[in-house]
Amino acid sequence: MSLYQNYLSLILMGFLYPEFLFAWLLMAVPVIIHLFNFRKFKKVYFTNVQFLKDIEIQTLSTQKLKERLILAARMLAIFFLVLAFAQPFIKSNEQETSFQKSIISIYLDNSYSMEAVNKNGSLLDEGKRKIKELVEAYQLNDRFQLLTNDFDGKQQRLLNKDELLEELNNIKVSPITRNYQMVVNRQQEILMNEKQVKRVAYLISDFQKQVDWKAQINIDSTIKLNAIPLLANELPNISIDSVYFLSPIHQPEGKEKLVFTVSNHSNEKVENIPYKLTINGVQKSLGSLSIKPNASSLDTLEFSGLQAGWQSAEISLKDFPITFDDQLKFTFEVKQKLPVLAVYQNSPVKNIAYAYQTDVFFDFQQVNESQINYSALAKQQLIVLGNLKMVSSGLAQQLKQYVVNGGNLSVFIPLDADLQSYQQFLQGLGTDYPVELKKQQLKADQLNNNHSFFKDIFDQLPKNPDLPAASSFFTASSLVRTTKQVLIAGQGNENLLSVYQLQKGKIFLNFLPLETEASNFSRHALFLPILFKMAFLGAHSPSLFQVIGQNTEVAVNTLELAETETLKLKNKEVEIIPELRKKVTGTSLYFADQIKKPGFYELFHQNNLLAVLAFNENRKESLMQFYKPNELENMLGISSQNILKSTEAPIQQQIKEVNLGLSLWKLCLILSIIFLIVEILLIRFLKGKNIKPLNINS
Repeated sequence: MSLYQNYLSLILMGFLYPEFLFAWLLMAVPVIIHLFNFRKFKKVYFTNVQFLKDIEIQTLSTQKLKERLILAARMLAIFFLVLAFAQPFIKSNEQETSFQKSIISIYLDNSYSMEAVNKNGSLLDEGKRKIKELVEAYQLNDRFQLLTNDFDGKQQRLLNKDELLEELNNIKVSPITRNYQMVVNRQQEILMNEKQVKRVAYLISDFQKQVDWKAQINIDSTIKLNAIPLLANELPNISIDSVYFLSPIHQPEGKEKLVFTVSNHSNEKVENIPYKLTINGVQKSLGSLSIKPNASSLDTLEFSGLQAGWQSAEISLKDFPITFDDQLKFTFEVKQKLPVLAVYQNSPVKNIAYAYQTDVFFDFQQVNESQINYSALAKQQLIVLGNLKMVSSGLAQQLKQYVVNGGNLSVFIPLDADLQSYQQFLQGLGTDYPVELKKQQLKADQLNNNHSFFKDIFDQLPKNPDLPAASSFFTASSLVRTTKQVLIAGQGNENLLSVYQLQKGKIFLNFLPLETEASNFSRHALFLPILFKMAFLGAHSPSLFQVIGQNTEVAVNTLELAETETLKLKNKEVEIIPELRKKVTGTSLYFADQIKKPGFYELFHQNNLLAVLAFNENRKESLMQFYKPNELENMLGISSQNILKSTEAPIQQQIKEVNLGLSLWKLCLILSIIFLIVEILLIRFLKGKNIKPLNINS
């Protein structure tokens, strides 16, 4: 290092507690002891005087060297010990151009995982204490932002110390979670608005791992980012993650099968965890399950006896001490009737009408093509095209919009069909289309019984089932599409019945004519269950529940509202007017961050109940895994010096050390100990040569 660099280092040297330097006066103590504790040698003369003088001189010089080395070791030990208490540091380059004012943004994680505890209580309470320590490291003219997961508007203003401490008392646990990039972006917004200030950001959290976040945080280089990890005791946790029905259709008094997922987030197996299902406050089912370590388990519940209308359900279990994910709320509608509309051209198809009229659950109607009420199509569960010779462009456009929005369409092509019209219509839907009418005998010989379409149709599938036969059929184009699933095929893999997916809706395309002179399909035993399944499988199943802070849009049935009309979402505590967004793919409600508490919310149009929605806490907080210090450094892009230890020295002291620069007190303490060890070694091992007694008789 050059002389200039040495001189610069001395200039940049500072002391955190310079008042301790007065203790250097203690170095006089070993000097005084040395001066008043020297040994006086007594001279004894013998006949061989020259030999004795040589030994005496050598012994005195060794003793003096030993005492001087011990004195130096003691003085250096005291010197570096005092220096360690004064806490010297090399000033950082920032201090040379430091600002007179600092803006400090403090993020306190208040998600559910912060309810975990350690020896100091809950992590949230410990985080509040750390903030109280943190603000003491700054000056009176500095200003603070206090940010939580709630992202309230009032959190975008700057506070003085007293205002910050007052707001700190109002922070409570929230079901909302945010990824760290969102938090840093929010901090950056207010910090970058301030000019000619020192910008500092703190993240106070348990730093729970976010499985959906892999990248490094992006933040402006002028902002000094720091992290204060809070450590909790290791706790087991079990969570209910999801739920779904095996059938999308719910009938009054019908049998229901409900599947739910439970996860074990610990390293130990859990045995016989009890759970229960309640619907509208009435217990419907009980059970227990066991789960392997760090694994998930599926279980199925069966129940019945529901009445028509919206059902508010909850499945719950008992698991302590983390309880926020022990309940999962969901809603579904038991329909009184299932609306099905058949569209015909000249005369209705009787077999279709007979089939749907056998079950009072179907609200079946037939309408001539020329009398269709297009505005009412969205209310239909299934639309069946029976014997349309051709599909007009207007009807084709309306049917495509109906399917895109989640409707379901079944197409039976008559013998006298205008194939060109059907080709244009079906190509617009993205499905196969009829190429030609082929008059030859054909027997269906393949049934895709692995598809959910045929589930529950057969108690036991026979080895050689009786399948429909035809003397005339339409050959289908062979477009390779991922949305195509063949349900029934004939000899030579001839496509006879297929289902196609178009955005939210389904299209069932039949290449077997229903006329009795062409096939026996309309009189076959499979005809009725296939028609029923088209209505059931085609049913659009809305989401059973939403997640707070994650799902800001909820799809709803198409609504016709006047410009002055609004919808209301409410429960016993709050009333919200959501934003209604109409898109090509349908209508949805937009909530932004208006939903803050889990529970059931009713959606009204004037006084008419449209739906009941369930909101739950985010299950991201269920995984009790946390970032390690080296992982935090990589993720936040900071050095280990900017990760403050919540279990070590007071936060304000650590902040001062980080702000001041390179701390040297540990090095001084080590040097002090080294010189104490040197003193001990000198006293023990450095000795003068012993003078052997002389033999006078020699």
